[in-house]
Amino acid sequence: MKRLLTCLLALSLLLACIGCGSAAAPSSTETEDLTIQSGTPRPAGDREPTAAEPPAEPEAEAPADASDAAQQPEDAPEAEATPEEPYVRTIDPTGPMVALTFDDGPHQVYTGQILDILEENHAVATFFEVGVNAARYPDVLTRMAELGCEIGSHSNAHKDLSKLKQDTLLADLDAADQAIAAATGQAPTLLRPPYGAVNKTVKYATGRSVITWTVDTQDWLTKDSQKVIDSIQSLESLDGEIVLLHSTYETTVEAMKTVVPWLIEEGYHLVTVSELMAYYYGELLQPGQFYGYTYFTTHGRTDTPLQLPAESETAEEAPAQEAESDAPSSQQPPVSQPAEDPATDQPAQPPAVPVSEEPVQPSTPPAAEQLSPSPAPPEATPDLPADSIPEEQPALPSEEVPTEEPLPEEEPVPVSPEEGAELLPPAEEQPPADTEPPGWL
Repeated sequence: MKRLLTCLLALSLLLACIGCGSAAAPSSTETEDLTIQSGTPRPAGDREPTAAEPPAEPEAEAPADASDAAQQPEDAPEAEATPEEPYVRTIDPTGPMVALTFDDGPHQVYTGQILDILEENHAVATFFEVGVNAARYPDVLTRMAELGCEIGSHSNAHKDLSKLKQDTLLADLDAADQAIAAATGQAPTLLRPPYGAVNKTVKYATGRSVITWTVDTQDWLTKDSQKVIDSIQSLESLDGEIVLLHSTYETTVEAMKTVVPWLIEEGYHLVTVSELMAYYYGELLQPGQFYGYTYFTTHGRTDTPLQLPAESETAEEAPAQEAESDAPSSQQPPVSQPAEDPATDQPAQPPAVPVSEEPVQPSTPPAAEQLSPSPAPPEATPDLPADSIPEEQPALPSEEVPTEEPLPEEEPVPVSPEEGAELLPPAEEQPPADTEPPGWL
């Protein structure tokens, strides 16, 4: 019995020793891992995860259209954006304003480029066009009118109007009016005589508002864009000025790329000649009247800006249209015109201003300006084709200027003999004439 118990105890001890040995001995896989760890390190990709470190999940591949998905949030606002409202041009009659004017066009290329600059900057100008050129390029004039620019006459063939008899003069202007009206549907009421040459007939017998300028850039003479820019930017103030330019030179186009946005940045309203006369000088242009050196040196900014006729009609039609819309559809009673605003002395705040409206006939025409005896006028300019219209030339001084109103300090620039103009004599020897002094036409 004792032997049996001894055997069982010995067998138990043996089994216990075998169990402890198997638990302490590393497995073959573990032995291999230990061998690798003591030798060359296994690449990171081949390392098996341990119990403390769970296996890493494989990275999800980015979708092929990930870039498109990232752009979708940016594109979404564009799709939801409301359409941009059309630009509405407004003018503050009490603010600074200047009128850019362009003569001798329309040019097949350069006039359109100037219109591009004006449209890009929501600006307008006044164009004094030659009839023969208007007949060749009517589409350019049509676009001018659509952009709200003002169109005046510069004669039919750029002749010296002061050398023509009255019937010949009127026939020339009528031909220009017909060419412009064929393109725009409306004959011009403004006239700028070529070379600024005028006499009594040109001033008061054409039935048109004859207007010159106050700032001469001489772009036709220098043909230098930087000089044109300097002639404008060097002035202390351009408020109330009428700037003479020409739409037939590439250098003028290049200058306008700088001048137009610069004027807007300086706070100027770019207006038409008719707008400038109504808002700044407080006067509606009248037919058969002359607005030249004497006028602009004796008039300044008005305290009572006027509205152009088209604006008054618009202000009267708006209440009538509202009343008609409120009335029953079965009965449309006539709507009375609203009473005029008694506060006529207050400056108007007009909306977008149309151009080329017929001026109102004056009840009492202004007194004629004092005239001097007229010397022999300059030689007539021969008929030229539209592409070779003579350029603007400075004219001799004409009207008597009050002693307290000195002439501009700038010396007149003589024109080369090939341009058909005589050199100007010294200031003390200049004879009186019916043409306006250069730089103030």
